[in-house]
Amino acid sequence: MDGAEGYAAEWERIRRQRGGQAADEAAFVKDVRDDVREAFATAGRPMGHDQYGAELEKHYPQLKEQIFAAFDAYIEELDGLHTGLQDTAAHYGGAEDPRSRERGQG
Repeated sequence: MDGAEGYAAEWERIRRQRGGQAADEAAFVKDVRDDVREAFATAGRPMGHDQYGAELEKHYPQLKEQIFAAFDAYIEELDGLHTGLQDTAAHYGGAEDPRSRERGQG
């Protein structure tokens, strides 16, 4: 479709660029998450040994868990975006494919 009949989507661009960007961002965030996890492991007990460190350490496991939960939630969102964009591109591509209309799929 050339757009004269209605809406035209650049489905290959959606698949290649936008879907690829989401996948690249997810991979980047996974690397950052892994670096942060390694930093936590290396730091050991970073709060110190005074009264302030003892107070902070009470909340440390929960805060650490929340940090990684946020990373995982963002990665899941990016993976879902990537999948959704791939599916969208496939649907638009199928609608433009005359063979899919012949099969009653477009």
